[in-house]
Amino acid sequence: MASQELSARRYQIEGRELGYPTGFRDGCAAAGLFVVDAGVADDLIAESGFRVARIAPGRALLALTCVHYTESDCGAYQEIAMAFFVEKVDAGWRVPYLGNWSDILRSRVASYTWKLQVTTVLSQQCGLRMWGFPKTLEEIDFDLSGGRARFTLRMEGREVLDYSVPAEGRRRPAPVTSPVYSIFEGAQHLSHLSQEYRDVGVRPGAGELRLGDAPLAQQLRSLGLPRRPLLATWMGHLAFRMSAPRKL
Repeated sequence: MASQELSARRYQIEGRELGYPTGFRDGCAAAGLFVVDAGVADDLIAESGFRVARIAPGRALLALTCVHYTESDCGAYQEIAMAFFVEKVDAGWRVPYLGNWSDILRSRVASYTWKLQVTTVLSQQCGLRMWGFPKTLEEIDFDLSGGRARFTLRMEGREVLDYSVPAEGRRRPAPVTSPVYSIFEGAQHLSHLSQEYRDVGVRPGAGELRLGDAPLAQQLRSLGLPRRPLLATWMGHLAFRMSAPRKL
């Protein structure tokens, strides 16, 4: 389908009519950027046709993002996303390592979401039907107390992870738009996520990640987790807009 035709598509999901761009108007989030084993990461996403972008020999980045949405076109819900920064398998030559670092910092390297858990049927179906994101319906607890934000993910009654960061920040970064890959209707697609944040705090190594005994936790261990994140981020307020996917 041509990109213009897809952008005009409307969806009837759980009694709501939705289209593109899709708005996520408020919420808060805790994130962590982790160094992981690039070879294992490639194996985990092999069917996607993407490969992880190396930042050093055998090393890649996993972005863990935990969100408490309070107002969005897809309702109020919790979400935990696990995404790798990637490139197409047939991508041309680029400056090894340093070029990827530079492009990641400038939001020029697309992310590919490996796992994505949410807490409502509406948000799950929006992600699956509108972008092809691999959303599953799971149990996510969010707690904001004692100066920390904590997200706990359970699947089939077993704990996958617990992640917390200091819930403090006063920064308001410039808006940024990031490229996002997904497999939509059986093919590689590219969307763009426009983001604005306020009450932001960024602290090297300040996040705390604990893994449980669920199968997904074992896959995270195979990547070299748990460990301290390179950067732990708290975003007290957020506003997103997600574009329609465009076939690559």
